[in-house]
Amino acid sequence: MEKSRKKVLICTASVFLLLIAIAVVYFFQFNALGYRMTVPYRSAFVGIDNNIYINRYFSGSREEAIVLIDSAKERAKEFFGDLCCLEDTVIIICDDDLLLSKLGGDHDTRTIYFPAKKHYISVSYEYCNIDILAHELTHAELHTRLSVSAQKKIPTWFDEGIALQNDYREQYSFETWIEQTDNGSHTVALEDMDEASEFYAGTVEDRRFRYLNAKHEVSKWLKTHKRQGLMELIDKLNNGEAFLIAYNG
Repeated sequence: MEKSRKKVLICTASVFLLLIAIAVVYFFQFNALGYRMTVPYRSAFVGIDNNIYINRYFSGSREEAIVLIDSAKERAKEFFGDLCCLEDTVIIICDDDLLLSKLGGDHDTRTIYFPAKKHYISVSYEYCNIDILAHELTHAELHTRLSVSAQKKIPTWFDEGIALQNDYREQYSFETWIEQTDNGSHTVALEDMDEASEFYAGTVEDRRFRYLNAKHEVSKWLKTHKRQGLMELIDKLNNGEAFLIAYNG
């Protein structure tokens, strides 16, 4: 009886360990965030600067990529006054379609919270320009300055609206906002852009219109509150204040 119980325990433990191993392999090999986390250890990628990686057979200029990233860092630094995110932000530039599908995005930022907050920016060669790089770095910097609980409080329109302050593409300009909203008479209500499921829904044109409205709203707020007001807002959120109270206060 004792031997039979031991066999059952050993078998159960073995199955449990096997399931854990399968889950780990699946996460790091088939989950986009897990795949990004292991880019520094994969033979398909090489490091070209501190926390900057490209696919091994990258067809573009490594030097040009570094210059663009450095310029984007300067733009984000000028906006915030300083950058705190660089040590905890990995930037991946990739022009291989298969690897991009594994990375799960061609111009976005994904964040992990355990064991420590870290950001993984993936940008395809097609989107490797200063505006998109500065946009993604601004996401990383804002998320770095916010606690995990505070980050969960911010609406998507604010998160994107802040990132767009460093994104100078014409499609998100004030002139475009004037034209597409008929000088503000046709806009999207902020409460309809709170959640990611709302903000990113619909067609490309639908999403771009929300991006345009988010940028305008945050630009208007920043004209009044300036950088100091943004820093105070971040402090309030980190201290537990509700977003709308802190934002409208």
